[in-house]
Amino acid sequence: MRYRRYVSTLASNSLPRSVVGRDIALLLLISFAAFWFNLGKLGLIDPAEPFYALTAREMVQSGDWITPRIFGGPQFEKPIFYYWLAAGSFAIFGETEFAGRLPTAVSATVLVLLTYWMGRRLFGRRAALISGVFMATGIVLLVMGRLMLTDIPLTIFVVAALYCYWAALQEPERRDRWIFWHMVATGMAMLTKGPIGSLIPLLGTLSFTVLGGKPFLLRGRGFWAGLTAYAVIVLPWYTTMLVKHGWPFFEEFFIRDNWLRFLKAEHPANNHMWYYPGVLLLGSIPWLPGALLAVRELFRRRHGHESLFFVQCWFWANLLFLTAAASKLPSYGFYLFVPLALALGKGTDRILKHGLRTPMEKWGLPGAAAIQVIVVFGGAFLPLGKPFASALYVFAVFLAAALLFLALRRYRPWLVSTTLSGVVFAGVLLVFYSDVIDEACSVRPIARRIEEIQRPGEVLMAGKFAVRGIAFYTGQPVSVIANKAQPFWAAPPLKIVGGKKELREFLKQRPGALVTMRMSEWHKYYNDDVFAAREEIRWYGKNLLIRGLPRKPKAPKGITSKP
Repeated sequence: MRYRRYVSTLASNSLPRSVVGRDIALLLLISFAAFWFNLGKLGLIDPAEPFYALTAREMVQSGDWITPRIFGGPQFEKPIFYYWLAAGSFAIFGETEFAGRLPTAVSATVLVLLTYWMGRRLFGRRAALISGVFMATGIVLLVMGRLMLTDIPLTIFVVAALYCYWAALQEPERRDRWIFWHMVATGMAMLTKGPIGSLIPLLGTLSFTVLGGKPFLLRGRGFWAGLTAYAVIVLPWYTTMLVKHGWPFFEEFFIRDNWLRFLKAEHPANNHMWYYPGVLLLGSIPWLPGALLAVRELFRRRHGHESLFFVQCWFWANLLFLTAAASKLPSYGFYLFVPLALALGKGTDRILKHGLRTPMEKWGLPGAAAIQVIVVFGGAFLPLGKPFASALYVFAVFLAAALLFLALRRYRPWLVSTTLSGVVFAGVLLVFYSDVIDEACSVRPIARRIEEIQRPGEVLMAGKFAVRGIAFYTGQPVSVIANKAQPFWAAPPLKIVGGKKELREFLKQRPGALVTMRMSEWHKYYNDDVFAAREEIRWYGKNLLIRGLPRKPKAPKGITSKP
């Protein structure tokens, strides 16, 4: 009976605090399963997580909490705020995977609640709850909520900035207060990921102001007070870095890592116009039918739906910007999942009220549900190994149940089955197959093996993808093995052995090296007999570990080395 009363209040906008409290408790429970369960069980995922973990470790060890460092030298790829979070967690809880990921898990949980809070203001309670559940259980969100990355903290400040701007429009009598907090949140976004943190809210609010014929709110007492707060947040660190490091910081941070990433593709294969639409749709599994509803909402004409128009401006202005940028990665577009979630919540709330009305809804949504079942079940037949296949079978079973409920137009069981499918899939992988995931995605097993077999005087070498993880887990100097002089986007202070000739000379001067590399690098080096392997080659997912020794030069014909 209580459950029925709870469900009956979902569509209500005038709510007692106890009902909102139950919503928040439900979202916290799902967030725990999605982001916190076995948080530290997996090794750091290469190459991004070890990059942040190494920087946080060196910040704690050096006592320098201003200049981010890696491999003993300054690195200027990201601003300081996320490093403060990670380093502070390391200082309190130790240098563990759990401590490293703790700021992200906290941020992901806050983001789920913030999405719910904003959704309530824009579209009502039921739409907000669905939006929050989606933010906790979509595949991309399940993964990124467990990784050491800057994107979820960035998204929190972006969403907060946009929420405050919207609230300023709705409450003219409190406009100054909301605009002040809008500027504070924008400043924190700038301190988290640089100029993009200020640009994202600006694109959303400016497009809404211009296209919607709204008054420009960045003016008056609230704006000037907020601009002062923005300067207090942003200027001290940036000014200190410019004074301390001068042109190298400006060139690396502002030009190379921001401007040139916009103009030049760091990952050329990703640079096409359908990249982010594909990431948003596939990343929404198991909510693909809901994502199609969201797309329909995002294409709807305005017709007085001011809140929906605000979400549309936020989404489309930023999607166009990201599509125009040459460098593309799934994490760069993470913040677009929030307006997608809000539109998904609104669209799903509409079918809960009125059912499937159009032919697209009647046939397209079950079709999308069938497609994701086929995609997931078909993945079990890929060469991923039996553990992954078993997890995908479980995932497909839940998705098949969700498809059945949707086909029968039983929408609440569909929502429950969809929610459980993502959480159970992640749980199955983390409980039963964490060792397999470790070997596939982390160099932690390799580092443990190195500790067992390393001989006195042997140096460590690694390819560019593995070098940060090997350095973090072994705590030893590592040289980079590469096929060119500079394999990184931004040059780290590392010994880079580029090319086969340089590798031969490097090995001649040392008793041997334990080498970690990927298959593509393996074919470039070992098959050309650059070095001799004196120990059985052991594969760990895409990486291998071998003991490389300098190959002795062949004696000229007619000359034998034996007396």
